[in-house]
Amino acid sequence: MAKDFITVVGSSYYEPIADLIDRLLARSRSGSTPVNIGHRENGYCCSIVLLLVVTLESYVTRVNFLQRQKGRKGKRKLKGASVPDYLASLRKKFSLKKSLTEVFVLRDLLAHNHLWTQTVSQHKTHYLILRDAVLDPEFGDYKYSVSVNQKTRRTKVLGLNVVPTKVGLSEVVKVFGVIWRVLSFLQRSKLLEPAAFRGSVRFQGKTQEFWELRHVVKSAL
Repeated sequence: MAKDFITVVGSSYYEPIADLIDRLLARSRSGSTPVNIGHRENGYCCSIVLLLVVTLESYVTRVNFLQRQKGRKGKRKLKGASVPDYLASLRKKFSLKKSLTEVFVLRDLLAHNHLWTQTVSQHKTHYLILRDAVLDPEFGDYKYSVSVNQKTRRTKVLGLNVVPTKVGLSEVVKVFGVIWRVLSFLQRSKLLEPAAFRGSVRFQGKTQEFWELRHVVKSAL
């Protein structure tokens, strides 16, 4: 008997993300300056964040597919609609819209490499002092403007760094948590089957549930 196979790639990212986390935590974290954090932490954390968000987008694509299968009773994702807006349109009880929007702000600024001009000066004891930081006017959109505290250069709800070179383990912890909460909400709302996003990985020589790694990165802070 023929069966349809729906090409949702979400869980295929689990092992690569687990590998990145393993390598990230294999060494102690280096210090940070007002301008950046260590290149190693920054590079791994930016990569993990991007893959986590792409993973979520894959599952939202499945949600949209299942909704379309319901015909009139299912709500389709309008072309151009953001993921947070779409999920909020599916269930009025979706309380993670602001947090998820901030996650996508972070995704965008990493994927498109928002450029900042940072003015610094040397200091005898503090090494560097940040005098000014200006975002290139080519970057930013509406969701960025409503989500970011311009003075702190962090998002208003989650406190995510919006200067790409300052993104580190803290951002990974917060993004991991939000995405897990979103997927759990979709499960409770019967918009996504638990089996669709549950899966195990090999991590530090042991097999464990992928989403349990959010506790591992949190404990490393």
